[in-house]
Amino acid sequence: MKGRRATGLLACRRTSREAYPTKRRHGSTLVESCVVLLLFLTLLIGVMDVCQILFFHHFLQQRARAGARYAVVHPYDSAAIANVVVYNSATTGTTGLFGLTPSMVVVSLRDAGTVNARVEVGIAGFQMRFVTPGLVRDFTPGPFRAVMPVECLGEAM
Repeated sequence: MKGRRATGLLACRRTSREAYPTKRRHGSTLVESCVVLLLFLTLLIGVMDVCQILFFHHFLQQRARAGARYAVVHPYDSAAIANVVVYNSATTGTTGLFGLTPSMVVVSLRDAGTVNARVEVGIAGFQMRFVTPGLVRDFTPGPFRAVMPVECLGEAM
């Protein structure tokens, strides 16, 4: 057994190990690891950007709906409706949710004084920033709007 030469798969393994020195194999492993890590981080940050876009899309649409819901059951006051959208309160707050400002909110009353009266709340001009380096840094989603029929319980509009 000692004098016999290895054949088949065992021989291939022995020759392949002998063909590549240990230092060379470690260098290629380092390069492959860096490439895989770079691709993984790019994918991870890209997923974070997509999730951020989806979050802000849902958030802004929900804020427009909240303002419209407030508007249909309270007497029409565009400043109070804008405050509900921005600060989640009818009174003025200190900082808006995620950087919203009252100037980004547009409130309008359509067909006032009729049975078809509707309130429209819109959000435009909200800026969000991406996490991914090298992409466009600012992105403006929207505009977002919500329209609901007025139900002010018999009060004059």
